Amino acid sequence: MRREQPDREWWKPYERAFRGWLYRRILPGNHPLRLKRLAGYERRWGLETWGYTKKRFFKILQGRLLGDVPSGRWLELQVGDGLVGSLGVWLETIAQERGWIFEAWEHRARPIVSFRKNRPLTGLHIGRLTSWNDPNAVENPVGITTRGVREAAGVCRAIRNGQIRPTLLGVWNPRRRWLWEARLRACGYRLVLIYDRMEFYKDQGK
Repeated sequence: MRREQPDREWWKPYERAFRGWLYRRILPGNHPLRLKRLAGYERRWGLETWGYTKKRFFKILQGRLLGDVPSGRWLELQVGDGLVGSLGVWLETIAQERGWIFEAWEHRARPIVSFRKNRPLTGLHIGRLTSWNDPNAVENPVGITTRGVREAAGVCRAIRNGQIRPTLLGVWNPRRRWLWEARLRACGYRLVLIYDRMEFYKDQGK
């Protein structure tokens, strides 16, 4: 996402917001206008200007998407070092007042060491959570973020099979593939926001 320069004309923010609204009306799917559609979600709620920094992005996320996420467990799959690209490190700042508990999964040796140093109070599972038939899988998580393809596929499969129904999902999609939206849309989730190639989906029934 390219950072925009401050607007000199008063009407520019409205033009940009309207253009983003039009982009979001493009039908989903694998077609030439797909990237334009994604750009509409990168521009939503002033994200490309006011919300460009991580701190301001979190304020947008908190105000727009986190309000109806109930208390419960959040899962971070392939969490990395727990800081770079991690949403959990920000969510934990309001976890106590919201009644959230965080659990992370990581299978790579170096990120495991870094995670334990950066976030020693967060529960860490060594390995990959790719199936909710796993005895270590958490029942009824309220939110999930994943930065791994196998993990994302496992989440989609578990939702399709009725094993889990999180309120909010974050799927890292660096190649901007269309299949994650297609799979989750078929399961009753809608794309609501994109930030730094992380796509956020919300249960349409909540």
